[in-house]
Amino acid sequence: MRFLPATMFLMCLLPLSAKETEAEKGPVRQIAFASCYKQTMAAPAMEAVAALKPDVFIWMGDNIYGDTEDMAVMAEKFQVVRENPAYARLRSISKVIGTWDDHDYGDNDAGAEYPMKRESQQVFLDFLDEPEGSVRRKREGVYDVEDFGIPGKMVRVILLDTRYHRDPIGSNGTILGEAQWSWLEKMLRESTAQVNVLVSSIQVLPEDHRFEKWENFPKERERLFSLLAEKEVPPVILLSGDRHLSEVSMMEERCGYPLYEVTSSSLNLALGGTKDEPNKWRVGKNFRPVNFGTLSIDWSKEVPIVTACIRDVDGVPQRAFTIELTK
Repeated sequence: MRFLPATMFLMCLLPLSAKETEAEKGPVRQIAFASCYKQTMAAPAMEAVAALKPDVFIWMGDNIYGDTEDMAVMAEKFQVVRENPAYARLRSISKVIGTWDDHDYGDNDAGAEYPMKRESQQVFLDFLDEPEGSVRRKREGVYDVEDFGIPGKMVRVILLDTRYHRDPIGSNGTILGEAQWSWLEKMLRESTAQVNVLVSSIQVLPEDHRFEKWENFPKERERLFSLLAEKEVPPVILLSGDRHLSEVSMMEERCGYPLYEVTSSSLNLALGGTKDEPNKWRVGKNFRPVNFGTLSIDWSKEVPIVTACIRDVDGVPQRAFTIELTK
């Protein structure tokens, strides 16, 4: 995996045909992703997401601000999002998948101690139209894997749950829990996809800010890096949300290749950090206004080229870089 210049944001701007937006029928060419959606506020950025007609859209957490133990209230808030006209259009043209973070899980900074986590899981999966018989409804946590494309042009998206099993901050305990760890190891080691995307609601690489992050659990973070460095594990692109700002981070050598993380937040509630917020792994500058992200995939070469963009409220690329997926 190596850094390449994204001249003129070319891949970010390529339109998709109607056929190419059908993720189940052909190679995925564009994935959109976002986090931190305040359901009581207008969200013009959702119009921009829908206008792009991505093959796949990923919710990365704080998809509503639920913050309740009343599941009727939680469901009502999710319904507000579903009734957004732009989101309704997006659901009709794109495959929508996702995971949660603390506010749509149930409480600010909550972990395994949240008393309604089992009930909240079912409400969240209702929001995503998860089938009643799905294994995802039976396991403890909303983690999941989705494969898209055709043989030789496959994308694997791994969605982590950083809430259901998470120990208290400061404990240096677990984020994922042993069952999810075993599952993650299997999903990575056995992947035959050409593009592998790992979604964490909280940031993985940044370690300098005071907010939630994998660095708060050093043993878990080191375990993740060790797994990603294994020879049989393909290179991954990290996606995250939570921070109410967007940025690109890159760690050069720890996993045997440049490991990139694209953070996109918020879809309609931009209030995070400052332009000078420290992040030793940041590439370029952060972007603090309303935003969402995209990954555009060029399958024309033997090794696919992924162009990552951070887009503003109108869908205009504000940051872009390309990744060649080699280890």
